[in-house]
Amino acid sequence: MIMMVVNKKKLKKIIISLAILLLVVLGIVFMIKKGNSTTTFNRFDSTEAPYYQGTKVESGYVALTCNVDLGWESEYVEKILEVLQKEDVKITFNVTGRWAEKNQDLLLKIKGQGHEIGNHGHRHLDYAKLSYEENLEQIKTSKKIIEDVIKEETKFFQAPSGSFGEGTMKAAKELGYTCIKWDVDTIDWKYREEPDVIVERVKKKDIQDNSIVLMHPTKATTECIDDIIQIVRDKGLKPGKLSDIF
Repeated sequence: MIMMVVNKKKLKKIIISLAILLLVVLGIVFMIKKGNSTTTFNRFDSTEAPYYQGTKVESGYVALTCNVDLGWESEYVEKILEVLQKEDVKITFNVTGRWAEKNQDLLLKIKGQGHEIGNHGHRHLDYAKLSYEENLEQIKTSKKIIEDVIKEETKFFQAPSGSFGEGTMKAAKELGYTCIKWDVDTIDWKYREEPDVIVERVKKKDIQDNSIVLMHPTKATTECIDDIIQIVRDKGLKPGKLSDIF
C-alpha cells in the first residue's frame, strides 16, 4: 500500500513537470512564429483594423462594393453598370491601378454615371505579407494612376482579398485612406455561373444598416445584382456607396 502511494505521488510530479515543459515549448514556438510573421487583422481587432461596416449612426444604407482587377471581363462591368442605371443605384467600384491604366475610358464611364471609385492597390498581391515600403509603393502607385484619370481624390482602400497587415494599415492611413473590408461576401468569384447560389447566400446573411457587400464583375453577378439590390430594399435599407455609410 505504501509503495502504491509513493508511486502515485511520483507519477503526479512527473505529469506536472511534463505539462510545464510542454507549455514552455509551446510558448517558445509561439514567440518564434510571431517574430517571423506579419500581423493580420480580423473583425475583433482594435480601431487600427479595417472597417467591416460603416460608422454612421443609422445611415439607412448598405454599401455595395465591386472589386475590379485585370482578369475580370470588362463586359461584365458594363452589364453591371446597365443594371445599376436601371435600378437608379450608385455603388463603389474598388479598382486596381493596373486595371485603371488599361481601362481608362471604362473607369471614366463608371465615374460619369455617379459611382464612387476606391483604391484596390496596384497589383493583386497578398498585402499582409508585404513590407510597409512595398505596401506604400503599391497603394501610392494605384492612387496616382486612378486619380490622374478621374481627376478626383480616392477616399477608400480595400486590400486585395481583404489581406491587411500592419504595414498595409500604416501605408494606407498615411495616404489618407479609410481601410475597409466587408461583412457580406457574395463569393461570386467562386460561383461565377451560379446566380441562384449567390442570391441564396446573400439572403442568409445578416444584412444590417451600414453593412458592406462584396462583389466582383462575374457573369453570375450581372444576372443577380438586381436581386441583391431588392434584398437590401426588402430590409428597409437603401443600396449605396461606401461614402453613404462613412
